Amino acid sequence: MRRSFGGNAIVTGMAAAILVLAIACSPIETGDEPVDAPTPPTAPAATPTPDTPTSGPATVPQPGPLTTAELVDVVQDSVVRVSIPGGVGSGFVIDPDGFIITNYHVIETGLNNVDVTLSDGAVLQAEVVGTDPQSDLAVLRVDAGRPLPPLELAELRDVMVGEDVVAIGFALDLAEGAGPPSVTRGIVSAKNRAIASRLPAILGAVQTDAAINRGNSGGPLLNYRGQVVGVNTALAPDREGGVAQNIGFAVGADTVRAVYDEIREKGRVDRALLGIQSFNSIRPAEARALGLPEDTRGILLRDGSVLPDGPAGSAGLLAQDVIVSVGGQQVGDESELAVAMIVYDPGETVTLAVYREGTLIDVEVTLGSA
Repeated sequence: MRRSFGGNAIVTGMAAAILVLAIACSPIETGDEPVDAPTPPTAPAATPTPDTPTSGPATVPQPGPLTTAELVDVVQDSVVRVSIPGGVGSGFVIDPDGFIITNYHVIETGLNNVDVTLSDGAVLQAEVVGTDPQSDLAVLRVDAGRPLPPLELAELRDVMVGEDVVAIGFALDLAEGAGPPSVTRGIVSAKNRAIASRLPAILGAVQTDAAINRGNSGGPLLNYRGQVVGVNTALAPDREGGVAQNIGFAVGADTVRAVYDEIREKGRVDRALLGIQSFNSIRPAEARALGLPEDTRGILLRDGSVLPDGPAGSAGLLAQDVIVSVGGQQVGDESELAVAMIVYDPGETVTLAVYREGTLIDVEVTLGSA
């Protein structure tokens, strides 16, 4: 057993409202017409100068509420342009030693030829530390010869629907690497969405109305504390084959954290398997019907949810059981359960806290391999 967790990943057969999405990576040569975007006002410099590099997370100035311009001034040096032959996306620094997070689809066709452009214009060849196609994430590393200013990941359970957020990235690569990233502003429109541009779906995604375009992929969606809420990844299509307005998706910070930790530790992500399907977060009416408090958070197993030959079936889990924690960590929704399958290893035995007929019991499960 390793780290604590908080937010999403993939478990075979996991149920969610799946959205078919368009990937948001930008070709180097694009026929897209530039679009108007709000220009943030100028703010006093708040980031360190090049000769005083930051060695810790970017720090939001306190006290008092930030303007968008102040937030951008604090974090923009942590946002990088990621390019391969034929395509451009975005990324951000997660560790001062040069570790960078981006989308897998940004570098998928050029894993041996990835360049990163820093905020000062330096272009560095990047090493691909590891990739996780299932979450559409990749970890890169560059040698900048100095510490780089990293961003901090938010805890999704602390993020509120309706909260203001900012998306930063190289939308349409309008400056072609010669200038700073673009900035758009919006809110958190919803949490715990599913991104189905890759299957199995990426659970625990954040929906936002901040404009996300091709080239934004891999860049951060930030709250006004300067924390990364998610990695901008995809757009939703409308029913006529176009792109839906103001509906974009970011891989949730909890999944990003779990995948990053796994790749830093092992260079890959080995997902565990619980062996359940067709389940959902318990709703207040369902909790009442089972004799549980209405505010119970957990995963309700339905008829047919437990695969008889899987780890959960072998451990004796039943329909109408409600899983509320794995290894002591709360799993209040599908995404948090999915993160647990990243955090724990195949073959590891964990304790599940389960409500059965109104009584809380412990169930030991030896996880399988996904």
